[in-house]
Amino acid sequence: MKKFIRRLIISVGFLLLIPFHAWAIENINMEIQRDNAFLIVKARIIPSQEFIEDFKNGLSKNIFILIELYRSWSIIPDEFISGVQMQRVLISDPIKDEFIVKTLQGETLTEKRFKNWQEALDWALKIEPVKIVNINNVERGKYYIKITVESNIKRLPSMLEHILFFIPTYEKKITKESENFRLP
Repeated sequence: MKKFIRRLIISVGFLLLIPFHAWAIENINMEIQRDNAFLIVKARIIPSQEFIEDFKNGLSKNIFILIELYRSWSIIPDEFISGVQMQRVLISDPIKDEFIVKTLQGETLTEKRFKNWQEALDWALKIEPVKIVNINNVERGKYYIKITVESNIKRLPSMLEHILFFIPTYEKKITKESENFRLP
């Protein structure tokens, strides 16, 4: 019995230590616009071919998006001004032949259902215009926008997450910064 338990523990430990073979996003395209009083950001996440194939074949995906405005300083570290966080959950249901995209931004949850995987991915990976900050309320200076996109893998149970701290909790994390620009 002790040999069985020992082998079981070794087997489970080995399975948890196998590196995750996961595919995620490749790049981010961003566009910054100035409205009368607001700084507006549009973006498009470009997925890898493997990410698309995984989604088409029924694997669900979880994407965290963080859009931040920083003030650029020459000597001291850059200053965080404002940010917007959103989460996109892409669910593929092969039984119903349906694709579901859930978006959580602030306290607003939006759910859309699609029959075509391409339409679901297009809608999920496109960030509609987001108002970052009122331009009239910021000081004169050099600023930049930073977009961070993180594609999460299935999370480990909390007890194992603390023990196996060296296993990453995300597939891929991409950060893209815009060129510096002056406000106001």
